[in-house]
Amino acid sequence: MSGYVRKRGKKWYYCFDIGMPDGTRKRIERVGGVTKREAQDSLRKAITEYETGFVQPKKLTFDEYITDWIENFVKENRKPATYYRYKGLINKYLIPYLGSMKLNELRPAHIEKMLSESKKSGIGSTTVEYIYKVLNVALNRAKIQRVILWNPCESVERPRKDKFVANVLTVEEFYSILSLLDISSYKDYVFSVALQLILELGLRRGEMSGLVWKNIDFQSNTISIENNLNYTDGVTYVSTPKTLESERILYISDDLKRILKEYKLLQTKNKLLYGPLVIKNCYDSIEYDFIFTWENGEVIHPTYYTRKFRRLMKASSIEKNIRFHDLRHTNATLLLSQGVDFKTIQTRLGHSNINTTLNVYSHVNLEMQKKAVNKLTSVISGDKMATK
Repeated sequence: MSGYVRKRGKKWYYCFDIGMPDGTRKRIERVGGVTKREAQDSLRKAITEYETGFVQPKKLTFDEYITDWIENFVKENRKPATYYRYKGLINKYLIPYLGSMKLNELRPAHIEKMLSESKKSGIGSTTVEYIYKVLNVALNRAKIQRVILWNPCESVERPRKDKFVANVLTVEEFYSILSLLDISSYKDYVFSVALQLILELGLRRGEMSGLVWKNIDFQSNTISIENNLNYTDGVTYVSTPKTLESERILYISDDLKRILKEYKLLQTKNKLLYGPLVIKNCYDSIEYDFIFTWENGEVIHPTYYTRKFRRLMKASSIEKNIRFHDLRHTNATLLLSQGVDFKTIQTRLGHSNINTTLNVYSHVNLEMQKKAVNKLTSVISGDKMATK
């Protein structure tokens, strides 16, 4: 499809033929600008928009579009955790910076400035990267729907997050924390069970909170990871695991099996003691027989583990910044230190991509390489000695 420009009075017009859509030849003619160059640019843009079926929304603001996208697309098609995470970033960062702008006037320079200002506010590089990701996904959807002709994020360099080095505990440090618990108290006892399970299995907090008794096969020494009990934006809910790979079956030791059996026996006694007063845990009209509950049967809220572990760290003599989630990293690091391969660790952690495992634990990988080189050197040196 081609067209031409011509001057009429003080303005330049563009014109192009659209064929015979209703049996008669038709053409489109519009004001292109005050110069020939502007008219030529307008002509190229108009032809592209016509051929792609694009219709320019003149008054749609970024705020209006992003709100519609999060509520009517993300909420309906993505997991609740994704919806709440996206919504939080949109309300805190994207709308304050870009909300009042016309969607079709959004340019790479605006996005770069927004990301730069976000960095200056002191937030972490991971959050900045996630802000870019949410915006890019939203604008890609707008492009697919022909709401915008192009996604300006395509011309913005993706922010890089700082290299992550996991903070971990040694085995001795872990047991020093465990010793701070008074297991004659039910609260401390159930927390000690949770800590020992996390150290062996490396579960995410939501995965552990979402465990139900039917997930455990005591005969085969396995636990199936099928649920997440999440808390996001003031809402507690049950969902499926983070990714398809997160749905997994993990082998457990005889020691952990014994710990869980003893705990299950105590929980059963408590249920009989409370009788009709025992609390039932229902989400979306489904009752869950959660493993980790209080004496009255109420499920332990996911945030409790974070708060309780923070208090234990403060009470300990360990001078490390260790979070509850870092027990997951401790699990992986211990496995690596014992020579367990990365593929097995990827499977146990539920990472969808082995690169995630490799990147997070690259510092441990160097130690493994060091051991490997030492072994290789020992073999080579031994061969040299044998040939003398």
